[in-house]
Amino acid sequence: MGIKQKLVFGYRRIKGIVKFGSRGYSLRDAPSVRGKVYVNRFGQLVIGKRFSMAGRPWPCQLTVEDGAKLEFGSNVFINAGCGIAATKSIIIGNDVRIGPRTSIMDSDYHRLDADTDYGDLAKPIRIGNNVWIGTRCTILAGVTIGDGAVIAAGSTVIKDVPPNTVVGGSPAKIIRSLNIPDGWVRG
Repeated sequence: MGIKQKLVFGYRRIKGIVKFGSRGYSLRDAPSVRGKVYVNRFGQLVIGKRFSMAGRPWPCQLTVEDGAKLEFGSNVFINAGCGIAATKSIIIGNDVRIGPRTSIMDSDYHRLDADTDYGDLAKPIRIGNNVWIGTRCTILAGVTIGDGAVIAAGSTVIKDVPPNTVVGGSPAKIIRSLNIPDGWVRG
């Protein structure tokens, strides 16, 4: 690795530490931030080792409301233009890749009719390990995405996704099953 690459690597890590805190990690394991990343942290934000966000060419935004929890595992990559908003709970596992311009929201933020209680608008989201979410996807409240799943580009996920499956469409439907051996991680 040349001196210029080392400087860029160090700069991105230092920028990540400024945004998210050091979390006690070494510089190698510290969060990495490229471009513009906005963090609205009123609740609990947990960042795993080697977390990376690309806020270029479009900025990214993370929002954690008061009393909410947003948790990322290790080796998570979030691409440009993503918005993730937790009003209750969003837990994202290890080795997850999230494509550009994807939205993940655990609340509908508004009632459709007078009978809906505001407390029912937010439902937790859980995204398993080794998940790949394509570009321009929308993940809505109350969804669990199983380990090893792939969400095709442009999909809207409104119900649970089984492990090791590909889903796509709006609303997302199962396209096929995947053969993923134990311990295999998407690169």
